Amino acid sequence: MNEIAVLVLNFTYEPLHFTNAKRAITLLLSGKAESVEASPRVVRSPSRSFNLPAVIRLAAYIRKPLLERVAFNKKNILRRDGYTCQYCSRRGEKLTVDHVIPRSRGGQTTWTNVVAACLRATCSRATARWRRCASGSSASPRIRSSSSPCIC
Repeated sequence: MNEIAVLVLNFTYEPLHFTNAKRAITLLLSGKAESVEASPRVVRSPSRSFNLPAVIRLAAYIRKPLLERVAFNKKNILRRDGYTCQYCSRRGEKLTVDHVIPRSRGGQTTWTNVVAACLRATCSRATARWRRCASGSSASPRIRSSSSPCIC
């Protein structure tokens, strides 16, 4: 009975989660939920017999917190940048994540300082950085704005 999954809907028919059949029956018998759709299985007791629910709806509204924050990871950065290198606009190559202002120079790992870059562009940027350091140039790259891709 604990292996059978029952869908639990909020009072407004929004899906909340799945629960086991035993918990669903407890909610039904206590009046905290009502059956929306029954499964073909039947539950019998000495005094009662009824169909096992497949979907139940709670009698009271449950507030479910919304996650407004998007996880900061490589997959989401690549998705944000359209799987395109932000330096040379190439698609389909092996992409990595690059800091516009390097961490060694105080750049932070934030949405505005991290972009998708192909390995070729990352290597050429590293070579250019090394040449700038050797020549004493203090030119620094621009930080990517949230609305347009970085062109450094």
